[in-house]
Amino acid sequence: MDMYCHLTITPISRNINSAGYIDYKEQLERVKNNESIWCWDDSRYNKAKKGELFAFYFHEIRVVIHEITDVKPPSARLPSWSKNIGQGDRNVLELSAPLKEISWTEWQLVNGPLSKMGTYTTNDLSTERPLLYKLLQSIRTNKSSKPKLIIEDELSEEEYDEIDISEEESRLLERLKELEKLKQLKTLKDKRKEYIEKIKELTNEVLNIDKMISEFQEKSV
Repeated sequence: MDMYCHLTITPISRNINSAGYIDYKEQLERVKNNESIWCWDDSRYNKAKKGELFAFYFHEIRVVIHEITDVKPPSARLPSWSKNIGQGDRNVLELSAPLKEISWTEWQLVNGPLSKMGTYTTNDLSTERPLLYKLLQSIRTNKSSKPKLIIEDELSEEEYDEIDISEEESRLLERLKELEKLKQLKTLKDKRKEYIEKIKELTNEVLNIDKMISEFQEKSV
């Protein structure tokens, strides 16, 4: 299997007092001035691998994608994580800077999985969620482009000056075309599913009628 087949996902709660929210804000502060790197703990099964992708999942808001640049042993866990009782056997995942922010609408269009209670690694996406698999491939291909809307703080005046408006507009138009194709594909799949259900219903009705005919014939003999 390739590096796009599995995605490690961790949910970030909206509750500002939750451990996940506090730890995520800590990561934002650590990397804000490029003084440190992103890191997070693996799932309790330690399935994540170097080179695979990682997602911070904000339910009904967005999903932020990173690359796993290294996998460290549990001894490398941050001191502030020590209060997470029962998680001391989890590996530490070192992450790249954000590669892409996926809107909630797009996440739904590519059949992105809904969050579980804690960090987990998906099954083979190439077979279970091919649309998401294809999107992850495109993220890796275009990871050199600077992601927008990732950092919660506003851009500085210098950063605004660096943005090529025409390039951003072109990129957005291309993305809108991709989303429209995904939307059409989803519509077709939904229609196909609807027809399959109707076929099943009609098949069952035919079988019931055949059964009734058979019973009637048996009584008539």
